[in-house]
Parts: sequence; structure tokens; C-alpha cells
Amino acid sequence: MDRYVALVRATPPTADIETMRLVGDLTGRRYAEGDAPQVARFDTFVAAPGREIALRIFDPGGEGPRPAICYFHGGGFAFGSVESFDIVAAALAEATGAVVASVQYRRLPETNYAGAQADCDAAFAWVGRQAEALAIDPTRIAVAGDSAGALLALACTATARPICQLLFYGTFAMDPDAPAYRSALDPMLTADRVGQYIALFTRCGGLDANPAPVDRDDLADLPPTHIVAAEHDPLCAEAITFSARLEKAGVPTTLHIAPDMIHGFLRAVGVSAAARAELVAAADAIRPLLSAPASTEIRKEIA
Repeated sequence: MDRYVALVRATPPTADIETMRLVGDLTGRRYAEGDAPQVARFDTFVAAPGREIALRIFDPGGEGPRPAICYFHGGGFAFGSVESFDIVAAALAEATGAVVASVQYRRLPETNYAGAQADCDAAFAWVGRQAEALAIDPTRIAVAGDSAGALLALACTATARPICQLLFYGTFAMDPDAPAYRSALDPMLTADRVGQYIALFTRCGGLDANPAPVDRDDLADLPPTHIVAAEHDPLCAEAITFSARLEKAGVPTTLHIAPDMIHGFLRAVGVSAAARAELVAAADAIRPLLSAPASTEIRKEIA
């Protein structure tokens, strides 16, 4: 992980959010460093009212119909892209054997939170509609996301019907005064940065329609869930709390706290054997869920 942290810190300073996003895309491939997941890639678009939503599809091969994962990248709702998280989605497709659709949702503050969530929901629906063309099983589509993307995946799950969800170090509490933010040992995600992301999320309407996940009381209908937290991440405590809330609601839930890991470690899979092992372990955890027969309710809804 030291190599990953050094690469992040070597990123040239920028003066504005637009340039920060560009630099993220220009430098994203350095986190792969010789790691080339054996998957095919192509970009496509979902035509939605007034906009198009870019998707990058990662196909690990194999005979269909295969399972699929609709993946939402992290980046504090303002950063990240299908390009800067290319290595993550590619490695996830290779490790799970599932077709992965990585979604370029609109980012804050140019849109509000509702706009970003609408893009994620529309992309998930598109994957289901295009199941035959993609050679995937429409009853075995999961959602996954990391950090801000984990919250987007969770909200998508509340209205859609994925077979399961895989959530990496999600933003589940949205409490700027959480003590864990000040005491964590994460060298990258500082308490000040967490506060900035929460302020942006709140200012852009992120809590207007629903409370933070740890405060919701409508969790019982969620599908089987695997949560991966990072030991040194300031968000680790809320992953533990949210996992307990899911279990109390009767949702089949597993929680893994990745030892010695920091927030955002998925992007280090190309330069850190430990990060790669954690992604493979998460893939192993959800592979049985991806292979399980869909519930009667899901099959009726798709039909």
C-alpha cells in the first residue's frame, strides 16, 4: 500500500475540480502497473431523457448467460470516472466471472444528488433490458460500489431488484461530527476531506429524500449483502454499525474488515498484492450469491 499512497501523493496539484477530474483520468492507469486483467472492454451509452449515460462494459468471457454486476465508482460524489476506476472494474470482472458495467453517473456539484442517483438507477435498468445482447442472465444482476458508489448502489437496490450487493467502505452515516473521523489512521482520507464530501452531499440534496443508511428503518427487503471495510479507514465504524442494522432487519449480511487497509484500497489492486487479495476474497464471497437462483419476486418483476 505504500506504493499506492506514494503514487497518489505524486499527483500534480490542480486549481479546480475540472482539472482534478482530468488529471485523475490521465493518471489512472499508473495504478495498474503491469496488471492486465483478462477481460474485454468496450464503451457504450444509455440514452436517457436530456442526457446520455456512459457505461464501460468489462467482459470476462465464458458461455452465457453469465451473471452481471452494475458497478458505481467512488470519488466523494464529485470525482472518479469509468476511466480512473478502470482497473477496479476490470479486476472485479476477472475475479467474479461476471460481466461488469461501470457507470459514469453525473457528478456533484454540476448536478444534484438526485441526478447522480437517477443515472445509476437508469443504468441498472438498462443492463437488465440488454441482458440478451450482453449474454447475461437478467435474474442474476448484482450491484456493487465503493465509497460514495456504495451509497449509490445501496439506494439503487432499494428501488431495483438486484440479486445481491457488494459494498466497499461505504459512506453510510454522513455525520460530520463522528469521532471515528478524527481518530482514524488513514493517510489519504482525512477528517477534513470527509467533512468536505459530506457538506457537498448535503448541499446537493443528498439527505432530502431519505436519511443516511445507518438511520433508515426500511432495510428488511434488501438482498443478501457483503460489506468490505478497511481497518484504518475513518468510515470503518459506520460499516460495522450498518452491517448490524442490516442483520437486525433480517437481511443476510456478511462483513469483512480488511486488515491494514485504507480507504480507496481497491484502486491499488495493480500495485499491491494485499489489495488484490482483498478484492479476490470479496469476489469469492459473492460468487455463490451470483450463482443462486433468483427469487420468485425478481423473476415475476423481470417477466
